[in-house]
Amino acid sequence: MGLLLQLKEKRKLRLLVFILIPLILSAYTHLWNPTGFPSIHTDEGHYLRKAISTEDGDGLQPQARYRAPYFGQIFLAGIFSIIGYPGFVNAGEKNPVEQLYLVPRLIMGILAVIDTFLLYRITEYRYGRNVAIIAAVLFAVMPFTWLTRRIFLESIQLPFILTSILLILSLDRRKGEHQHKMRPQREQRQYTKLTLIVSGIFLGLAIFTKIPAFTVIPVGLTMTYLVTRKKKYVLVWLIPVILVPFLWPLHATLIGDLNDWISGVRYQIARDRPLINTINTFFEIDPVLFVLGMGGLVYAAIKKDYFILLWAIPGFIFLQAIGYVSSFHMILLLPPLCIAGANMLEKIGSNISNIKTRNLLPYIRIAVIGIFGVCSITMIITINTNSTYYRALAFVLSNLPNSNNNSSSINPADKVTLVGNPQYFWIPEFVFNKTFDSKNFYSKTPFKTEKYMMIIDSGFQKILDRGDNDSRLNLAYNATHNLARFEQNFTGGTNINKYPYTNLKLSPESRFIELRSNY
Repeated sequence: MGLLLQLKEKRKLRLLVFILIPLILSAYTHLWNPTGFPSIHTDEGHYLRKAISTEDGDGLQPQARYRAPYFGQIFLAGIFSIIGYPGFVNAGEKNPVEQLYLVPRLIMGILAVIDTFLLYRITEYRYGRNVAIIAAVLFAVMPFTWLTRRIFLESIQLPFILTSILLILSLDRRKGEHQHKMRPQREQRQYTKLTLIVSGIFLGLAIFTKIPAFTVIPVGLTMTYLVTRKKKYVLVWLIPVILVPFLWPLHATLIGDLNDWISGVRYQIARDRPLINTINTFFEIDPVLFVLGMGGLVYAAIKKDYFILLWAIPGFIFLQAIGYVSSFHMILLLPPLCIAGANMLEKIGSNISNIKTRNLLPYIRIAVIGIFGVCSITMIITINTNSTYYRALAFVLSNLPNSNNNSSSINPADKVTLVGNPQYFWIPEFVFNKTFDSKNFYSKTPFKTEKYMMIIDSGFQKILDRGDNDSRLNLAYNATHNLARFEQNFTGGTNINKYPYTNLKLSPESRFIELRSNY
C-alpha cells in the first residue's frame, strides 16, 4: 500500500513538472522587459485609448469609427478599473510614460502564460502528455510568439478561444468519468448543456473582440458533435457563439450608426497586403516554428487529423480572402501550428527498437527545443527599443497646457494642435488631461489653432519625404523650429537579415524622435 502511494506521489510530481516547465519558460519570455521590447505599435495606442475612455465612461466609440467590436476595450477597461489603472501611476516619476505602458504589457504577458497552460491542456486531452509539453514549449519560447506581448486584440481573444475549445474537449473525458461512476443521465445532460453554453459564450466573446475568431467555429462544431453525438447540443453551443458578437451591429443599429458600422467593416478589408507576404515574413523571423508548423499541417493531412485541419485551414482561407494580412493576424494560428508541429515531432523516432533511447527521446526533444528557443528569443527580448519614445512623450507632456476640464477658459491663442502618429495622443489626453487638438499626420484638414507641435518620428519623416515642398504638411513643417531631439542606437551594428535579429523588422528601434513647434 505504501509503495502504491509513493508511486502515485511520484506520478503527480512528474505531472506537475511537465506543466511547470512550459509555464516558467512562458513567464520568462513574455514578462521579461515588457516596456523595452517589442517596439510600441500604433494599434496599441488606439486600443488603450478606447479602453481608458470606456473606463472613464466616455462610451464605446470615442473616435466615432467601427474598426473592431467592443469586448477588447471592455475587457481592458474592466481590469484597469479593478486595479485602479492609470490612477496609481505617479506623474512625478522619472518617466510616467514607461510606467503607463508597463501595466497593460504585463497583462498581455500574463494572458500569454494562461494561453500556454490552456494549449497544454488541449493538446494533452487530444494527443497525450508528450505532445502537450512539446506544443506548450514551442508556444512558450519560439520567437514568433513574442507578438502576443503587444497590446493587440488577438492577444486578448486568444485565451477565450482556447478556453472554448478546452471546455468542449473536457466533455469527452468527463463523459468517461460519468459512465465509470454511474452518474444519473439527467445530471450528465445538464452538465453537458452548461459546459457547451459556457464554451459558446467564450468563443462568442472572442469574436466580439475581433471578427476573425469566427474561423474557429468549424472545429468547435465538429468537436461538439463528435463528443456528444447529438445535433441539438451543436445548436446549444452555436447559439451563444452567434448571439454574443451580434451585439456589435445591433448596438450600431440602435444608435443610428449602421452605415458607419458598414463603412468601418469595409475599410478593414479594403487594404492590400496579401497572405503570401505575411507567410514570407513568418518564415523569415521564425523559420523553425514555420517549418514545424507547416510540416505538421501536411502530416495532419496525411493522417487525416481533422482536429488540427479544421482549426487551421479556415483561418488561412479567411486571411487569403480578405486580402490584408499583418503578422499579428497570425497569432490566432499559433496554437494549431504548435500542436501540429509537436504531434509530428513526437512521432519521429517512435519506432526505435532501443527502449531506453525511445524513452529518452521526449526529454531530448523538449531540451533541444527549449534551449534553442530560449537562446533565440533572449537575444531579442533583452533589447530596449522604446527609450526614445518614452523620453520624447514625457517632453511633450511637459510642454502642453495642463488641463482641459475648463478648456473654454483658456485663451484661444494659447491652444495647441499636436500633430503626429495617433499613438502619442492617448496619454496626454486621457491620463493627464492635457489641452490640445490632435491631428493625425495623414489628415488633410487644416489645423484649428495657430500654434502647433509636431512629433517627427520615422513614420512622419517618410510622409514628409513623399510629399512635395508645397504640400500642407511640408509647409507647416518648414514653419517650425526644433524644440528637442531624442536619439538611441542600440541596434545600429545589428544585421537584421540574420536570425534571430530578423525579428527586429517587426519591432524596429525608435532611432530618433524630434519635437518641433511654430511657437
